[in-house]
Amino acid sequence: MDRFILRAEIQTARGSVVSYAYDLTPRSVFVVTDWHLPIDSRVTVRLSLPRVLEPIEVAAHVTSNRVAGAPGELGGVILEFDSARPSLDAMLASLTERRHSGAPYRVLLVEDNGLTRDVFAYSAGRYFGTPESISIEHAEHAERAWELLATQRYDIVIVDYFLPNADGASLITKLRADKRLRGVPVVAISIGGHAARDATMAAGADVFVDKPLVFKDLFATLQLLAHLAPQETAAPRPTILVLDDSALALAVTRAALESAGFSVEIAEDLGAFERARATCDPDLILVDLQMPEAYGDDIAAMLVGTKAVDVPVFLFSSVDEEELARRSHEARVSGYIWKGAGMNELVRRCKEILEHAA
Repeated sequence: MDRFILRAEIQTARGSVVSYAYDLTPRSVFVVTDWHLPIDSRVTVRLSLPRVLEPIEVAAHVTSNRVAGAPGELGGVILEFDSARPSLDAMLASLTERRHSGAPYRVLLVEDNGLTRDVFAYSAGRYFGTPESISIEHAEHAERAWELLATQRYDIVIVDYFLPNADGASLITKLRADKRLRGVPVVAISIGGHAARDATMAAGADVFVDKPLVFKDLFATLQLLAHLAPQETAAPRPTILVLDDSALALAVTRAALESAGFSVEIAEDLGAFERARATCDPDLILVDLQMPEAYGDDIAAMLVGTKAVDVPVFLFSSVDEEELARRSHEARVSGYIWKGAGMNELVRRCKEILEHAA
């Protein structure tokens, strides 16, 4: 049976890993990873698929470790969810009802190996059956890919990590920095294992898949994405960058904003904040007032003054609202959002701010 591929982020007491998953059911999922976790280990898994499944975070436990075997049999862990999620039931049911609009699904494959490109094209033809279903263009290096991306529209970009001159992670970083392109789903592929996975996912790939590819699983995912008619494709979601030293506050804030349709980048310290700001090109920046390295109003004032940031910068804190208003005024930032008003007010204010900024 063909399987579709999901992005999977596992969080455990020993750390976190971003990988990919297969075999999603309302009760369990298989995540590809070289971690071998003890049976019954408690984890949190965050699953998503561009334009099909918005991020869903689920508490789970490990029921089995699987060792890589024959080609196509990948190693990883089977996670059983602690409770059923109606959102997963509804999503899985809706997938069987989707119908392709008839418009070709446009794929850009960035791959320098000619034989791999030929096998991909041949296998796609066999899988999809009719040329009208899918259109595939090839680029042998990042420079050629960028030329095509500048003039053509693609529904998905598949990027090999090992490319001549500039690697696939560099291309993905450049693509994600372009507001016109950053909403395009990107699948990274490589024989480079976890090092290539970490590099491409950090650059902004939606999903990473190990080579050798199980083409039918990749094509099943493309077919699933293609079920969305072109006119239904949403515009790129506004991106909000949140700087806060509290992991709990970041998790709650990200969940609320993503549920409202925003793309969210988070940072717990100034180093992570600068890296995120350089790669995600945010439409709105929220800065917590009480940071360990420097006060948030000083950080925000520097962004507006020295860095000449041209997007709204708001202080975001639970300190007394009068003090927060005073400090945002003195910092000459765009304004403030009081955490004490709750997540619904946060979402409302962000929508209001971005509507005015458009």
